[in-house]
Amino acid sequence: MNRQERETGDFSRGAASFATGRSRVVVADCPSYSSGEVESALAEVVEAMGGMSSFVKPGQTVLIKPNLFSSHPPDHAVTTHPEIVRQVILLCARAGAGRIWVGDSPVGAQAEKGLWRRTGMEEAVSGTTAELKSWHVPQKPVSCGADILAVPQWYGDVDVVISLPKLKTHCLTTMTCSLKNIYGLVSGPAKIQFHIKYPSPLTMSAFLVRVFAELKPHLTIADAVVAMEGNGPAHGHPLPVGVLLASRDAVALDAVGCGALGILPSAVPMIRLAAAGRLGCMDESLIDCRGSGVPRLRAARMKPSISRFLRYIPESLFKLSTILWQLRPKIMVKECSKCGSCATNCPTGTIHDQNGILQINQKDCIGCFCCMESCPQGAIALQLYLGSLFCVARKRRRKVTTC
Repeated sequence: MNRQERETGDFSRGAASFATGRSRVVVADCPSYSSGEVESALAEVVEAMGGMSSFVKPGQTVLIKPNLFSSHPPDHAVTTHPEIVRQVILLCARAGAGRIWVGDSPVGAQAEKGLWRRTGMEEAVSGTTAELKSWHVPQKPVSCGADILAVPQWYGDVDVVISLPKLKTHCLTTMTCSLKNIYGLVSGPAKIQFHIKYPSPLTMSAFLVRVFAELKPHLTIADAVVAMEGNGPAHGHPLPVGVLLASRDAVALDAVGCGALGILPSAVPMIRLAAAGRLGCMDESLIDCRGSGVPRLRAARMKPSISRFLRYIPESLFKLSTILWQLRPKIMVKECSKCGSCATNCPTGTIHDQNGILQINQKDCIGCFCCMESCPQGAIALQLYLGSLFCVARKRRRKVTTC
């Protein structure tokens, strides 16, 4: 780590040292979300990890934690596909789990019933012994360095956490997969304050790694059957990759996933900081990557997000550069449904209804893109400003549906 990373990346609290030796990441072919292909791919990756019984013991309470980032249908590739969730539920049941809970806390204060219905989670648990768990319950504090996280009180009853992230690019952190998925254990409304406190890619990445150190999962299985490229995590483009990835080492899994982005793991601050904090392995020479899907993953090429520019800005100049060179959200009036999700989830309260039209006060905008992430309609575009006056470019989200 360099000096500024040492200043922002203290993971000593709650971070168990990662054992030396080779980390195993298994990649299985999974060309579609058909029940048979998902079942076969999961069988390959889980058996290579020692079988579900090596993680789940009879009578234990298991939390299956998908990425339910926001209220998007499965074909938008924003959230973990419900068929993967369903098949993991069945594996846990066969291993003898006493209770199986499924849940995630998306950005902001979204209505959970609508979220579960639109993302397919209601269908995923239907007919199984699993239960959808709410985050709208009393919370308990969890110390995380200088920060206090809020997680549901029932989290204390969980014995095993199985993380099911989605492989996506990310506007701020370069990519989102295993490491960042654990942030969803933190209550959505409580997350808003952290976007203000950690506005740059480096400071946010260091914070997310501290969260991961406190709330590490036991097993990670990543959905890269259809990934997201471009300006993820919500408004990029679906890209068929056709694989599932699994590992006990979330850092190693993310490092292997970097191959689809055509970048080195060290180019992703979260991965670099987590490896330096001994939370996992990013050295490809020490990662045992195997499975039927390895050739398919290595052949994939995902288009990067705008973070490829942000990461070159020195931390000391970040605030100044964002004044001179601003990337800001813009509400597209014709596509806006006026649901108010953007205003509810704006950490600075800068979005207001003006004569029946939602508008963003650009002077107060901090560029956290919580509004974009929470908008279910994809009605918010990116605009590039010089200073605060002249808009030089606009990037609209292209609505794409896939099988």
